[in-house]
This record gives sequence, structure tokens and C-alpha cells, in this order.
Amino acid sequence: MVTTSIENQATLAPAVRGQLGALRRWIRLYVWVEGLSCSIAWLGVAFWISLVVDWFFEPPTAIRILMAAVATLGFVWIVVQMIGRRTFVHLSDGSMAMLLERRFAQLDDSLLTAVVLTERHTSADRCSVEMLARTCRQANQRITGIDLHAVFDPVPLQRSMIAAGLFVATVGLFAFQSPDALATWTRRNLMFDEALWPRRTRLEVEGFKNRIAKVARGADFDLVAKADMSKQLVPRAVEVRYRHEGGARGRATMNRMGAARPGIDPFQEYSYTFQGILAPIRFDVVGGDDRVSDLRIEVVESPVVVEMALHCEFPKYMDRPPRTFPVTGVMQVPRGTRVTIESTANKRLARVQIDCDLGSQLAPPRVLVPADLTAEGRCFLHTVESLNDDSTLVMTLSDTDGITGRDPVRLVLVAVADESPKLTARLDGIGPSITAQARLPAVGTVTDDYGIDRVWFECAIDQVSPITRPIVLPTRHPTECPLDALMEVTPLRLTPGQRLLVSVKAADRYELGQEGPNVGTSERWLLDIVSSEDLRVELEKRELVLRQRFERIIEEVTETRDLLLRLDFAKPNRDQTTEGDVPTAGPTGDAAATKGEPGGEPVREPGNEPGDALPAEPDNEVGEEPDEESQPDSPQRKSLMRTLRIQRAMQNGRKNAHETAGVADAFDDIRRQFINNQIDTEELKRRLKQGIADPLHHVADEMFPALEQRLLRLQEEVADEELGPSERDVAREQVEEILLRMQQVLDRMIELEDFNEALELLRAIIESQEELGERFKERRKQTLRESLED
Repeated sequence: MVTTSIENQATLAPAVRGQLGALRRWIRLYVWVEGLSCSIAWLGVAFWISLVVDWFFEPPTAIRILMAAVATLGFVWIVVQMIGRRTFVHLSDGSMAMLLERRFAQLDDSLLTAVVLTERHTSADRCSVEMLARTCRQANQRITGIDLHAVFDPVPLQRSMIAAGLFVATVGLFAFQSPDALATWTRRNLMFDEALWPRRTRLEVEGFKNRIAKVARGADFDLVAKADMSKQLVPRAVEVRYRHEGGARGRATMNRMGAARPGIDPFQEYSYTFQGILAPIRFDVVGGDDRVSDLRIEVVESPVVVEMALHCEFPKYMDRPPRTFPVTGVMQVPRGTRVTIESTANKRLARVQIDCDLGSQLAPPRVLVPADLTAEGRCFLHTVESLNDDSTLVMTLSDTDGITGRDPVRLVLVAVADESPKLTARLDGIGPSITAQARLPAVGTVTDDYGIDRVWFECAIDQVSPITRPIVLPTRHPTECPLDALMEVTPLRLTPGQRLLVSVKAADRYELGQEGPNVGTSERWLLDIVSSEDLRVELEKRELVLRQRFERIIEEVTETRDLLLRLDFAKPNRDQTTEGDVPTAGPTGDAAATKGEPGGEPVREPGNEPGDALPAEPDNEVGEEPDEESQPDSPQRKSLMRTLRIQRAMQNGRKNAHETAGVADAFDDIRRQFINNQIDTEELKRRLKQGIADPLHHVADEMFPALEQRLLRLQEEVADEELGPSERDVAREQVEEILLRMQQVLDRMIELEDFNEALELLRAIIESQEELGERFKERRKQTLRESLED
């Protein structure tokens, strides 16, 4: 049995298929219209929201980009969800029939049954052909006259279309009424330009590049805002709203600077000072309806010099290699030095201005640009070719951040002049008077910092032109040399009565400028030229004065010996003395009056050695205990008196030693004057040196120090009644030896004086003979003259 498909027996009428196709088209149209309306409405909402936000807040570009991205994503989402996903969904005839069956009850499932069975191609053995044909005819009859629009709910479509139309109308009206505002919105929100909205007030803030200004750490920053006077509104106050890096916020009103005049002044200025900035600050400037937002102050280090050194190339005459010195305050540099200043900053520099005050002249400022800098722009050099005067250099640093150092770097260079040679010279063995055949020995030291070129004697006779005598240096260009030179006076051919002015001079190697080398001079000595006899007389007078001075020294040493004799180490005797006792020391412990022998020896009782104390008188009645603190001869008082006398003896010894050495030096000087003036004899030199000067030096340099050592030992044993007397006797014996030696020297002085008197007498006899001879010659001439006249 052959089965036949129902499709060949029953099919849908063309009218039914036309209605189903029409419904399908209406559905797709509904979806498109509704989706487009919602999309347009969304864009209108996004436009007005962005317009309001941008108008009132003018957010930065990032916020505007974010708002545009949200609007775009919303638009894409609406298009995809309401158009894309719904438009391209497959709409079958069965789905259309089911939709019509739900909306129109009169179809009574006939349409759905006919469409389903015909689409499935059901075989004849499973479905009655007649019943299917009748169902198709019923569906064709019942679908006729159906209004397909009744299938749709018009409210959502109407709402979306109204919203879309409303937003399109408002945007169109806004574009018509405010095309400039729409253009500004377009530039700011579509092209993301930084153009601002038109305002009645326009503010400007100076000094910010890319909305950033840099300031040195700890410095003040002066903020200046300007309001355009050509705008409708000039704000009465402008406010700074700031926030620190740590999150702290604040606001302050800027100070209005004067009162700008409309039509004359272009701007009204406002100022505010951020004081002592240590951390970055963000702030906005708000005034009227304008705002300058997101300004930032960054803190950077101020440019400073962290290292500075001087490279010095010294003048040639100094013979010193170049050296580099670190700068530590005021720098002293030899005059004429070529100075190169090497400076290193803490950061990269953009500009360095160096102002030079060279003392006598003000040099034009020198500006160093990055091409003149080294070491990545941190180091710079400046050269002073020849430092001739004190100079002050002021260096102002500007870095690549645009920061100029608050305190310019000041460098003071002191040009140290080359000093003249220093001479410490004296004429050894020369007094104020010399003979015409004298020799002038100059001794001392000549020093100079950079070398001595030459040394010479300079002498002038009766204030006429000076005469020079060179002095040979031991080495070439020494910085220090001993002076031991001799100048012969004989070649000058001087005569008694003239005056000779002598000095020693030295010149260094200084060669800068036109003034020539520096010349140093010693003390100048004015010498009287006298005859040999007159000089001998002067020296003999000086010897007499020295002898008198020496006699006074001997007297003082004798007093020291007597002081030691009065030291009492005897224990006090409490028994009363008898009438036959010898008078003893009084209450003060001083020795009783003694009869003086020639030589100053005190009277002693038989059996008592020199220095032993005599028995003391009783100082209390029998049966009474003495008060040691109140008794005149108590042990404490006697010990104190001994100490005072020993100290006095030590003081006298030091004084006498110094005076004795002075007398010895004076006699040495007299001897040298005899020699230097060439009026000496071997006998005279021997008497002065071996008989007087050398013994006095021995006394002053050896015997007096030995006395002081013995007095020190005596002072240590001053309270000891047993050892004290022996130490006292030793010190006294040393004084006796000193007196003996000094008396011998005094005798030599007297012998020398007698010798000088004999010489003086001989000179007087010679002068008398010469005078008598002259008188005889004059008398003879007169006699001859009278004879010729007769």
C-alpha cells in the first residue's frame, strides 16, 4: 500500500501565508523603531547629563573621556539588546500562528493546527486528509479580516518614541539657541579639547607650565591670579582651594592688589603667598563663575654649590708648583696668582651668573649656559687670570627646574701682597761711637717667604747719597739665612766729627708690576766717628760705671750671707739666764748684735761653731706652761721666719745672678768694641776676658744655680732641728765662695782701672810733650821772624 503526503492533499491558502508574512514584517519594524527610539533617548540623556556636569564642574579630560565611554557603552548595549538580538531572531510560521492564536480566540487553534501539520509534512496514514483540508479552509476563513496591529502593545513604543522625540527636540532647540555652547560641548566632550565654557569672568594664573610650578624646598611661593577687565564680571574676591599631599585641605581668600580701572587696566590682580613650602600642593583658583583647576606646586631642592676648590698657578718668581685648595671661608691667595675656581652643584644647572668685584674695578657679569658646564651640567669653571686686588665673586645658580638659588654663593679672594724680607740684625760689639778704622760686624737673620735675591750694607756719611756694600749669600735664593757679615769702615776715609748712618737691607725676587722687588731694612744705626783716644776714654768710663754696679751686687750678696747667719735652729731654753750669760736672740729670733770683724764675721762664744744659735732667754715664769701659739719664739713662728728668710735669700740669689750675667756681657761687649775698633792690645783683651768676663759668667751660670739648689734643700729641712743647721752651713759656705770669687774679679777690675789710669797718665805726658814741642816751634819761628825784621 502506497502512502501519500498530506501536502499533496491539503495546503495553506495564500491569504494565510500572506498574513503570517505581514505579521513577521510588522514585528521586525516594531523592534527597529523601538530600539532606535531607545538609543536616541539614551543619547539625549547622556548629552544633557554630560552638558550639566561639564558646565558646572568642568571636569578634567579623564573624567570627560570616562563619561563618553559610559555613554558609548550604553548606546552599544541598547542597540545590541533591543535591535541586534531581536531583529535577527528566526520567526517561523508556527511562531506567528501561535502569536495570532493567543491574541485572537476566534481562530480556535485552527490556524496553528494547519500551519504545524503542513510544515511537518505528516503522512496520510497518520492524519486524516479530509480533516486537515477542512482545518485549512477554516483557518483561511477565520483569518480574513483580522487586524494585525492589535497584536502589538503600542505603549512601550510610544514612550520610547516620545522620549526620543523630546530629546531630539530639546537638543535641536539648544543647538539653535546656543550654537557656541554646543560647539564648546562638542570640542570638550567629543574631541576632548581643553577649551573652557564661555563665562562672564575669566581668570588667569601666571607661572605654571602644564599646570605645574616648581619651588625650592622651604621657600615661599607667590601666587598671582588675574581677572580680565574686558569680561562682564570682575570678582570681588578670588579664592584658593588647596590640598596637601598628606590629604589636608584648606581655602584662603587672595589679596586684591589695588583697584583696576575699567578700560585702562587690562587685568585686576590678586595675590596669595604659600609660605615655607615643604611638600607638594594641589589647588584650584575660583572667582566669579570661572575656575582654574588642578594646579600643582612641586617641591625641589634649591641649587647650591656643594663643593668648591681653587686651582692656583703661582707667579714664576715663587718657584711653587700649581696646587688645588678646597674653599673654606675667605681665601688668601698670593698676589699675581692665576686662580681657576672649580665648583660643583647639587643638581643640573641651566644658567650661572658670576658677578665679579675686582676691587679697583667692577667687571661685567659672566653668564654660563649649559654649553659651558661639565659633568652633566653640574660643574662649572671660572678663571681669574691674575689676582692683583681683593676680589668678591657672587655666583647665582639657576637649575633646569627654573629655580634660582635664594642665597647667591659668595667667594671672597684676598690678594696677599708679597711682604718685604724681614731682618733681625744688630751690630755686635759696636757702640754709638767708632773709630775711622773700625769694622762693623752685623749678625742676625734674614727671612723671606719666597726667596732672598740679595743682601747689602747701606751707609750714608753726613746725610749724603748712600753707599752700598754687598753681602754674599751662602746659597742661591734662600728663604732664610743667618746674617754674619763684616763691613770695613777704613775705605770710607772718615774723620773724627763725622757721622755714619748704617743699615742692612735685603731684596726679594718679586717681579710683578713696575715697583720692582720688595726691600726690607734693618734697624738703622747712627754712629759718631771719634779718635782712638776719645773712644778709649768712653770705654774706660763705662768700665768704671760697671765696677760701681758690680760693687753694689757684692753688697747684696753679703746681705744674703748675713741673712743666712740669722737662721736660728736652737731649741728654746725655758730656764732663766744668769747675769753672766751672753745676750741671745730676741723675741723675733734674730741674732743679737755682734761685733763685726773686717770681713763681716760675727762674734761667737768659744765652743760654738758658725751658724749655731746662742741660748735663748726665758720667756715665761717658773711653774707656768707656755702657750706655743702666743709665744714670740714658738716653734711655729721660728719655722715661718726661717722659711721667709730662705725665700728672700733665693730671690736675692736669682736677682744677683741675672745682674752678674749682665755685667759679664757688658765687659764682653767692651772687649769686642776694642777689637772691632782696632784699638785693642793682647794684654787688654786677656784682662777683660780671662780676668773679668769669664769668671763672672762662671759665677752667674754655675755658682748661683748651685746656691739655689742648696737653698731648696735647706727649705725642705726648715722644720728639722737636726738637719737644718748642716744644710744652712752648706748654703752659707756656697755664698762665701761666691763672695770670694766676686772679690777676686773686683780686684781685677781695680787693677784694670789702675792700668787704664797709667795709660791715661802716659797719654797726658805725651800730649804735654807734643804741646811743649809745638810751643817751642812757634817760639823759634817768632825769633827768626824778628831777626829778619831787624
